[in-house]
Amino acid sequence: MSEEVFNRKSADELTLRIAARLGARQEKIERMAEWERPAFIIKWRPLVLPAMAVAACLIVALVVIAPRHSMGVSSPDELDISAPDFEDYRAAMPELTEITQLIAAGSYSEALPKVEAALQQSDSELSEKERALSENDDEGLAYEVETSQVLNGELRWAYIYLLVRNNNIRSAHAELERYLALPSGTISHQEEAKDLRMYLRIDNN
Repeated sequence: MSEEVFNRKSADELTLRIAARLGARQEKIERMAEWERPAFIIKWRPLVLPAMAVAACLIVALVVIAPRHSMGVSSPDELDISAPDFEDYRAAMPELTEITQLIAAGSYSEALPKVEAALQQSDSELSEKERALSENDDEGLAYEVETSQVLNGELRWAYIYLLVRNNNIRSAHAELERYLALPSGTISHQEEAKDLRMYLRIDNN
């Protein structure tokens, strides 16, 4: 056998041995990786479960708690609702001047019984006028009824406003239902009342 042939044969055998060793080494690396993978999962599993629990709590907070404050408030006293406006009715009911002053001063507990009394008086007078109108279709009387209905609506809104400010939520919700049942043309806080009713309903759940 010539030296050249011998050297070529030796080189081929060396190449095959190197390739075989590289293949065996790669196979060993892959087996080691598979052995280590379960250990990695087991190692991190105790951390995965608490993380999932935290995520679940966050989802519950977003779904349940967030709607309770959909109006951006944390208590009924912080609700951005309009105060009643009695500017056009003070002549017809003088006590409205004092009520307006009490509300402006934030004396809600003092203003509440005065508004309640004024509302009861308005309910009684309105009922009488509506009964008279049903018996006598008079244009002047019809105008009086309409004016009394608007004043009655504003008084009921004032009553709701003060109930909320005094944290009497159950009564406020009941009065909102009565307020929204009034003719839409006689109430000026209809959209606010709907938003407030939704908030109070959520807050009571």
